[in-house]
Amino acid sequence: MAVPTTQDTPETLAPDAETIDSSAQNPTENPPGNPQAAPDKTPRNFAEWIEKLSDKGMPVFAKTVKDIAGVAADRESSAAELSRVILQDAAMTARLLRVANSPMYSMSLSGHTVSTVSRAVILLGFDTVRSLCLSIAIIDAIGNGAQKTRVAEHMARSFHAAVQARSFATKRRDPSPEEVFIATLLCNIGDLAFWGLKSDAAPKLNEALQRPGVDRAGAEREVLGFELDELSLGLARKWQLGTLLENTLENKGDSNPRVSSVRMAHELALKAEKGWDSPEVKQFLVRMSEALYLPLKDVTKLVHENANEAAKAAQCFGAGAAAERIPLPNSQRKSAEHRPGAVLRADEAKAQFTAPDPMLQLTILRELSGMLDGQHDINLLLEMVLEGISRGIGMDRALFAMLNPERTRLRARYALGWDKDDMREKFLFDISPLKANIFSHALESRQPLWFGGPGADSRLTKLKTPEVRELTGDAQFFVMPVEINGRSIGLFYADRKSSERALDEDSYMAFRHFCQQANLALSQTRRGR
Repeated sequence: MAVPTTQDTPETLAPDAETIDSSAQNPTENPPGNPQAAPDKTPRNFAEWIEKLSDKGMPVFAKTVKDIAGVAADRESSAAELSRVILQDAAMTARLLRVANSPMYSMSLSGHTVSTVSRAVILLGFDTVRSLCLSIAIIDAIGNGAQKTRVAEHMARSFHAAVQARSFATKRRDPSPEEVFIATLLCNIGDLAFWGLKSDAAPKLNEALQRPGVDRAGAEREVLGFELDELSLGLARKWQLGTLLENTLENKGDSNPRVSSVRMAHELALKAEKGWDSPEVKQFLVRMSEALYLPLKDVTKLVHENANEAAKAAQCFGAGAAAERIPLPNSQRKSAEHRPGAVLRADEAKAQFTAPDPMLQLTILRELSGMLDGQHDINLLLEMVLEGISRGIGMDRALFAMLNPERTRLRARYALGWDKDDMREKFLFDISPLKANIFSHALESRQPLWFGGPGADSRLTKLKTPEVRELTGDAQFFVMPVEINGRSIGLFYADRKSSERALDEDSYMAFRHFCQQANLALSQTRRGR
């Protein structure tokens, strides 16, 4: 593990916790490779843009894509290899299993609950799991991009088109609809990558695109010297995203129904943004009817249902801002009770939240104990603790936060669960006697806390400041400090705010147990230096 040195930025590390890798800091701290990192210089040409996006903008995403694409080449060993790639990323593992157990895939599971990645691959199939992981990787890499409105716009279009294309491929009896889904999802990768990376060119292009009657391609060439579709093709080649995607972006294979499905889906998603009842959409549906050899009525019903499914999918993957932008026909809004900002019905949303799993708790605790016997990566261990809290105890949101070296601010470092990016952004609190809050109290007391639980001290209510309430709402939550040598250096936080499920004594006890394992690991690391 790379150990940060004293050359790290002041807020990167807390005292006595130098073993925690600075690459895991909060995204707002602008770590290397984060899409929001401060720009150094704007690339001068197309080649420099490709290089910058690969080396500085999205290196983790590029590696994930290459790893998954690599295992896809060998079908005999692909399932085991894919499982290993996913398990290297604790956050992806947790999100994959959450999505796999959601209503979207319940039919494929035939009543089974998926608790391991290998089981997900067996029950859902290699291609489905691969498409899920690439979707998760895109959201993680670009979801909090510098130009959030543009990112949400293109991500919404990508999700909408991908779900439509998969449906078209199924109707055409394609041998791998999920491969069509992936190619469609990645078709706008150049747009997503460009708007996700902070650069001097982004505001200029954004301003140019807002001019009345502007030609998008022309504006892109004017500002950048090339079109973003060309950037998509360049990244597809560099990251080896697949022949189908390359053929689509190169305008090859007009007679290939797979290429046709990708293009047709993206054109539909773009036209639908002008309204499902617009003349453009109605004319396009007639063409689709002929291409799919289906009656117009059936095609209309199909694409309307697909839009509904796409909104659910984006929300389930954690891309709430994109989900709100997917246009829904009036019939789907009524039948699914969908509206912008409320993509999932309450009962459907609650069905997706992880239930407590005592056996999984024991499994993860055993793995944590095994890591303590020898040298261990403290960052991986902390992520495993969060996974135990999130998946094992069944908490909606779990977070680890650290004090800065001056012990004046508490900032999120790792997060799992629902709205994790939003939670990580909001979890930033001043720690001083003049600005006392429930988190500064927990750090000072060095005791675990169940806020709002049985026998809770009513005097603590005044410590739930407006800033804390913005994060927690009216939900109860668990907090426990993390210590080294009797000194608090941060804390764990967990709640069930998203599902509004009640907390209980068993969950609190398990939460404390996982946090104690983290404390033990940090103490051993300190002693072993």
